[in-house]
Amino acid sequence: MNSEPGPRFHSVRLQEDKCKGCVNCIRRCPTEAIRVRQGKARITDERCIDCGECIRVCPNRAKYALTDELSGLAGYRFNIALPAPSLYAQFDTDVAIEQILGGLLAIGFDAVVEVARGAELVSLALRDHLARRDIRRPVISNACPAVLRLIQVCFPELLDHVLPLDAPVEVAARLARRHYAGQRSGGLPAEQLGVWFISPCPAKMTAVRQPLGFSQSQVSGVIAMYR
Repeated sequence: MNSEPGPRFHSVRLQEDKCKGCVNCIRRCPTEAIRVRQGKARITDERCIDCGECIRVCPNRAKYALTDELSGLAGYRFNIALPAPSLYAQFDTDVAIEQILGGLLAIGFDAVVEVARGAELVSLALRDHLARRDIRRPVISNACPAVLRLIQVCFPELLDHVLPLDAPVEVAARLARRHYAGQRSGGLPAEQLGVWFISPCPAKMTAVRQPLGFSQSQVSGVIAMYR
């Protein structure tokens, strides 16, 4: 898992005119990626892991996460939503999962594939992996791209402990493309389907635009759960 060549993409951005130069973000950044220069925060690309902690603690809302818009669906003839399991927690308990999935279809998606399907397959593969005697322990999950980049930036000696399996969202995206390619999408090939991860995490956006460990994500884009 080497550092990616060329310029880095970051979902976490600074809206400079709103920054007051307070040091809340500096105190909470886990990789010390932020400094204040000339009264404004500056984010060091090489150390930022897009965890979003600076967004959460900024009292002036000077940080934000860049994600894709629903308008991006127009670039594909068939669009599949991949809702993260955390999406359901945004609703009251009297809202059924079927209603939530139906809402995704109502706003423009043609199909929905839950990321939990990918998680089930990864769990089965993980069980087999942990049964091996030749692996390095402890084994660190690769599901969170912010954690992976934290290891890369601050704890590179732990890279060999990262689980060598695709993250659940990548598995779910691959399943979605295979299932809906061809007749189910009106004859479209897998590479022409739009597959969109519905996520609350800015690091997921970065993982799609600039994945670690492989050249191209199976996910077309990441749409935030909330604005």
